[in-house]
Amino acid sequence: MQNDTVQVLQKTDADKLPTLPHVLLHLLDACQNENVSYEQLANVISKDPALCVKIISACGADCTSKDNLEQSLARLGINTIKSIAITSAVQQFFSRSNQERTAFFKQHWRHSVFSACVAQQLAEYINYNHPDEAWYAGLLHDAGQLVMEAAYPDRYTAAFARLSEDDYFHDMEAEEFDSTHYDVGAGLFRKHSVNPFLADAIMYHHEPISKLLDAHPLVKIANLSNLLGREQFNENPTEALAAAEQLFGLSATLVEGLLKNCNDTVAQVAAEFEIDFINDESDSDTNKKIEANDQLKQVQLAEQIRNIAMLDGVHQHLSRIEGKKALLQALKQNITILFGISNCTLFLYDAATDKLQAVSTAESDPHLTDLQIPLETGRSIITDALLDMSEVSSFDIAREELSVVDRQLIGLNNMEGLLCMPLIVHNAAIGTLALGVDEAQMPSLQKQRSLLKRFANEIANTISSSLSEFRDGEEAGDDSIDPDQELKSRAREVIHEVRNPLSIINNYLEILGVKLEGDDPAQQDLETIRSEIYRINTILERLSEPNHVETSLTVPVDVNALIADLSHMFQTSLFAAHDIEISLNLDDTMPPMLTSEDAVKQIYTNLVKNAVEALPAEGLVMVYTQDQVNVDGKAHFEICVADDGPGIPAEILPDLFTPVQTTKGEGHAGLGLTIVKNLVNELHGSISCRSSDKGTSFHILLPRNTQE
Repeated sequence: MQNDTVQVLQKTDADKLPTLPHVLLHLLDACQNENVSYEQLANVISKDPALCVKIISACGADCTSKDNLEQSLARLGINTIKSIAITSAVQQFFSRSNQERTAFFKQHWRHSVFSACVAQQLAEYINYNHPDEAWYAGLLHDAGQLVMEAAYPDRYTAAFARLSEDDYFHDMEAEEFDSTHYDVGAGLFRKHSVNPFLADAIMYHHEPISKLLDAHPLVKIANLSNLLGREQFNENPTEALAAAEQLFGLSATLVEGLLKNCNDTVAQVAAEFEIDFINDESDSDTNKKIEANDQLKQVQLAEQIRNIAMLDGVHQHLSRIEGKKALLQALKQNITILFGISNCTLFLYDAATDKLQAVSTAESDPHLTDLQIPLETGRSIITDALLDMSEVSSFDIAREELSVVDRQLIGLNNMEGLLCMPLIVHNAAIGTLALGVDEAQMPSLQKQRSLLKRFANEIANTISSSLSEFRDGEEAGDDSIDPDQELKSRAREVIHEVRNPLSIINNYLEILGVKLEGDDPAQQDLETIRSEIYRINTILERLSEPNHVETSLTVPVDVNALIADLSHMFQTSLFAAHDIEISLNLDDTMPPMLTSEDAVKQIYTNLVKNAVEALPAEGLVMVYTQDQVNVDGKAHFEICVADDGPGIPAEILPDLFTPVQTTKGEGHAGLGLTIVKNLVNELHGSISCRSSDKGTSFHILLPRNTQE
């Protein structure tokens, strides 16, 4: 990789790539739907080059097929995908935005999706075995432009805007930025260990046709799809037609039909995302409407960020509350603060009786709890909302057609009507929240419909984890609590609590990254922190899914680089705080190993942390790696973490990997080595310890699996 290209990639990475607000809004809406499938999420992400690159970067694996992308999203989990969407939205919100930049992104998006469609159709026509790969080759061939725009935000778009249709953009790039978008794009995907043929397709998509005749089909497909995409509106696309004939024997008539199909597809996807384009035939009024819509999407994105922040606050408030009475009071308080609604009634579903049971949020009328409504269509708007899984307003129904119980509830709330919000968790009925509202409030509530639905989901999830208290009708005593259930419930609360500050930290990292210069040395430290936050989220995802089957994701891992990067991070934090030095002796002949990157990170982090906490000031941690270690005739590689501390007492050594055995004093649970042992076992390796009064060393042996 050329030095100039490396410098561009050092200025920015996949997580910094800009995404159109139109697409981000669509993804955020999808993420808020608890019934969304990974197929639906993949359908959105596969239509946007920046989001695709971010997922590939997060997975550390090749996602360039429909099945692979869905599997990768499932491996990441909905919370991580939501975090990527939110982080992208925050980054987009805090980045500079103007008409010129928006026009560039829209043009880039349309060309990318059009080229993806052309590439897929070409692949199908020539019977290429991997048509999904062709889609991603077309979609991502210009991803390097997004990288360069993020690296040079004040220069790149302005330079692009100066070009005429006949200019070659990459010539300008080479002259002005000492690199090209195809060099940068190929380097980006090679960096993330993506299919090398995809990286080649990106690298050579501007290569002359005469040099491509014997190239891999994916390279030729990407090149021609870019050429056809570039000339799709050209009245005389002779170069593209000649290339289609020369590469694949396509007639002009066939190409015209292919282009028409792709134009229709792009128009359909653009309409789905509400993206409009200014063209030569647009009049000034139309252009103004399109520009106003683009600005509206930016405003809506800001509203989404605000709503997410507000709901984070609601979640943190509700998750700390214990007991039915306090929770109901908090429910009413939050509804009043967020929506200006003073009166509401909660109905919970009882599966035993198949009825909705009223639970009042006020203590003024104890008779309200005598209300029970069978879960049948037409019995009440309370039940209709739950059965239809959508909000129902009494203002949409003539008063005389409302059931008596509905009219009673309107009267009890002392308002003009009811707005009923269903409470559903994972397609399971929890109940209905009946809000007492006046008709004058409805327009405002309609504008807050998205926030209201998400608030109802938050309430449903909170109640779902506390249903026993609600159904007992009183606060649960110690003798009624199942210790295992209490522990599991508490664990879920802790997981949720940890995720909240992590999301906030991650978002502030994005803001800080935008404020810092692209080549600021601190950017590398921010990237390390982001990586560790992602790893924590992955661990939490496993903990929150009890039915999740642990599978170690084996990808090529440069173990030496991983240890060096983590050691650098420890050098400025953990070691500096304890006045500890570190010495690295890494086997530079060791190739990348097929193993779990996250597991190796966790193993190394725990061992180093364990050593530092056992060392006095001015202590030394020594780390070495060794390739080609033979154990019982099988090849392994070794990671050793040693220290020159006082050693481990002899009575502790036999139970060293048992929880709670620690010599580090009060405040340490002694779980670090147990975690290390479990992770090593999952990787089918072994761990041993040697200790004396001259120091302690831990030796990790892991199977030597490479791509060789």
